[in-house]
Amino acid sequence: MNVLSPKTDTAARPSRRRFFDWRALVVVVVLVVAVGLSLLLGGRHQAQQSFFGMRLFPLKAAYDFDLRGSGSQSVRLDQLHGKVVLFLFGFTHCGNICPTSLTNLAQVYQALAPEERKEVQVVFISVDPGRDSPQTLQQYATSFDPSFIGLTGSKQAIDQTVQAYGASYQFVPGSSGAPNDYSVNHSAYAYLINRWGQLELLYDNEKLADIDRMVADIRAVLREPVRR
Repeated sequence: MNVLSPKTDTAARPSRRRFFDWRALVVVVVLVVAVGLSLLLGGRHQAQQSFFGMRLFPLKAAYDFDLRGSGSQSVRLDQLHGKVVLFLFGFTHCGNICPTSLTNLAQVYQALAPEERKEVQVVFISVDPGRDSPQTLQQYATSFDPSFIGLTGSKQAIDQTVQAYGASYQFVPGSSGAPNDYSVNHSAYAYLINRWGQLELLYDNEKLADIDRMVADIRAVLREPVRR
């Protein structure tokens, strides 16, 4: 009698293949990006809500300009670290915007308490080095407030500073054609640098007229905790 050996099951068994669900990965990535954007935009919105000026987010180190002040002495931004710095670009022959903005900033400065003023510095940077000598510029700046600083420099130094802060200016020849008969079109923003040398707030020239809200912004920046 033949003994039949048990038949081996030769049917193919399902192989255990590693299956990676790319669709699930895409969903996860989309969720992570959505949450990140939500946190970023939410943080930006929350940061902006408490300020009158346009708050830059995230904060970055401000360009450390090197210009000339009274007596042609070098003045760098890092020499003013520890103070809140408000500065704007302009020129002494400016007919309206510059004197109005500086008058407003003088009112803002005087509205601060005496101890607060010690921690604030207003700076006027000329984009017209051909006519604005350091002495002329300093006399002009201090005519608005004795504490104000006027700065100028070489065209290269001025252009580097203007470009670093996203500003602009352009010389416009006068009708006479004389070398000194010209005006200067320039952007009219005021920049607020916090005590750690970071560009924090930006103001158009109209906002400078709102003294109370400008003062509130400065005080809020002065109250910011120390950053390491």
